[in-house]
Amino acid sequence: MSKNKLSPALINEISEFIKSLNVVEGTSGETEYDLFFSQADEGTLFLSGKEAIQYRQCLKLLIDAIDDEGISPKTIETLYQKTILTTLDIHEKRRDKPFGERLKVAIVAIEELRSSLTAKSTTFSVYYPVFGLALDGLPVQVGNVLFCKFDDVHLENFLNFLNDYEGDESEKEKRMSFSDSIKQSEIRGKSAGLIDVQAFDNIAAKTLALKELALTVDVINFFSDIIPYQKGHIYLPGNNERLTINIPIISKGEKPNLTFGWEVAGPLMPFSFPQLLENDKKRGWGFSKIANLLAKKRNRLEDKIVSAIQWAGKATIESKKEEAFLLYAISLESLILLDNEKEELGYRLRTRVAHLLGSDLENRMKISNKVRDLYTVRSKIVHSGSYQVTDADISLIRSYSKNCILRIVNSEPFSSMNSVDSLVQWFNEKILS
Repeated sequence: MSKNKLSPALINEISEFIKSLNVVEGTSGETEYDLFFSQADEGTLFLSGKEAIQYRQCLKLLIDAIDDEGISPKTIETLYQKTILTTLDIHEKRRDKPFGERLKVAIVAIEELRSSLTAKSTTFSVYYPVFGLALDGLPVQVGNVLFCKFDDVHLENFLNFLNDYEGDESEKEKRMSFSDSIKQSEIRGKSAGLIDVQAFDNIAAKTLALKELALTVDVINFFSDIIPYQKGHIYLPGNNERLTINIPIISKGEKPNLTFGWEVAGPLMPFSFPQLLENDKKRGWGFSKIANLLAKKRNRLEDKIVSAIQWAGKATIESKKEEAFLLYAISLESLILLDNEKEELGYRLRTRVAHLLGSDLENRMKISNKVRDLYTVRSKIVHSGSYQVTDADISLIRSYSKNCILRIVNSEPFSSMNSVDSLVQWFNEKILS
């Protein structure tokens, strides 16, 4: 735990900031705001101008005071927001107390915040809904995530845990209500990702679990479009839903023409783990190696590899070609430009990709020229925002991105390397030779 402690001055500053937000007589009439946040059952808060600036200042001081690798800045902010919202009582759940007395809650809440941030973490098991995943072949463990069907076995685990817990009558009623809610939940009988995380409360646990699940889903989706006859991918709630949309199109020329068609947006079929695992075993894609990377403490080179896979996984399911192209470019750059030198990025990128994938001088020259052209496309997208990417461009950068990743994961001498310097040295030796 951090050696730094929350000073009385910092607690007082945050407390005074929260007090200043509690407006009794309506609002100021401002409609513009710099940021907003919300939490379940506590409402939404909009902050503008000086309020937003002071919010950021207090948050930065709070993060600096904690300064602990085991507590992410997002976790600190989530607890900070919880303190603000419960104190302001936007939904008037605590209005039985006079205004003056409720102001004192700010100080108590800050002390509770201090306790939350310095308390010992607890293990939470989080079941997060996963869409687009076929139920056949489940459960499957990938890294730190168990993809499973939330069935009666998981429900029974919940009920046993609740029944074993001791508490007063009110606690028992809450547990029974929670049990009934799970039985009626939409997640029952559907696919989910089960993640165990160390956290300080359920909100922080959900945030950490979602981060780990999102990474794992991106890694899986990296492989989704190289599986033969597989036209599906996994996605989280709110992303890439499969929809059938109607599209009216009217021609206003001399001979008016009306067409009313439809198309399918999103994945065409559920993603199948058995197909992925079967093809990985047959074709040696290295999925099992990458899954093992997700579950371990990674060195810097392994982090670079996982990051590149994640960017490429996001690109794989991105429907907008221009955005997918940029995501593939980010993936390629994050893997190849490891030394973070700012000069001659395009030259180093195309030269290194050529040496990584080219079998001879002629082949390397062709790859280098093609990467140069792709880098020109990338620049046009970034600087003009209006450039339209062709299918040829997107398929080529996809190929370079994924093949570079798979070569480094599966082929020697790369698969035996354990540092960024080793890979950079390999590139330099190839170029100098």
